[in-house]
Amino acid sequence: MNRRAKFLWMKEILEHLDECHRQWQHADDQTERYLAEAMKRDMEELRGLCDSLRGESSRGPRFHAVAAA
Repeated sequence: MNRRAKFLWMKEILEHLDECHRQWQHADDQTERYLAEAMKRDMEELRGLCDSLRGESSRGPRFHAVAAA
């Protein structure tokens, strides 16, 4: 998977997490458990994507963000 595809997948995961959070606010106990598991899977997937991007950046040129003063 190329870098752009990883970022798009990360965006989709974050959108799904946001939707789960919204549903959680009105959920019963059983639904909360389901949403919690779904969110944990999403976060594990997100972590894997972040780790793979970090691995790519350590092999390529380094760019450092500069904070605006």
